[in-house]
Amino acid sequence: MNSTTDPKTLLKVALTTAVISVGATAFALPAYAGSDEPEYFQVNMKPGGSLNIREDPTLKSTKIGTLPATAEGIANLGCHIGMPYLEWKKSTTAIRKVETRRKWCNITYNGMTGWTVGEYLEEDVAD
Repeated sequence: MNSTTDPKTLLKVALTTAVISVGATAFALPAYAGSDEPEYFQVNMKPGGSLNIREDPTLKSTKIGTLPATAEGIANLGCHIGMPYLEWKKSTTAIRKVETRRKWCNITYNGMTGWTVGEYLEEDVAD
């Protein structure tokens, strides 16, 4: 059997390509607001709630502050889906499933810069 048609060789090549693609995507996604993203956000959650700001785009990351439910004028530095590949690689299967669907946004608000879950953010027209 030719090595290019050997199922084991094809599987190795496919897996290597997939790992490289995922890793490259995790590091290649810049954290800058794109043309289809709003320049500013406001929090969209129930009154009295708060949204955590974290050092890195993962739930395991250190919490550095919070956004109140009434926060507006939150500068969007860029969003992406999922967590960095190296964090993903170290995580359990359950965390991987959740984190690959979570949208993280890099934001600045009242002198704090960090990451928050984009699910609770919506476009805001800053004054």
